Amino acid sequence: MAGAELIGKEEIKEVMDVLETGILMRYNFDKERKGVFKVRQFEEAFAKYCGVKFALGVTSGSSALKVALEAMDVGPGDDVLVPAFT
Repeated sequence: MAGAELIGKEEIKEVMDVLETGILMRYNFDKERKGVFKVRQFEEAFAKYCGVKFALGVTSGSSALKVALEAMDVGPGDDVLVPAFT
């Protein structure tokens, strides 16, 4: 399986930290998270890595395209080329 060799003990621990909170949603439930905010931490680290103020973790390539188009104020009637499959 492609990428399977990249999953080690460190990655498993990070996933288990989230699963053990019982909260799989990005927002709310701050108390129940017990201080575990993996997506927020990733967004902050990625923004710093890219040298920008903000980054937003999304669930798919389609979501990423939608967010990017919204951020650029692309709307109905605008001509845009995007991949058919993400």
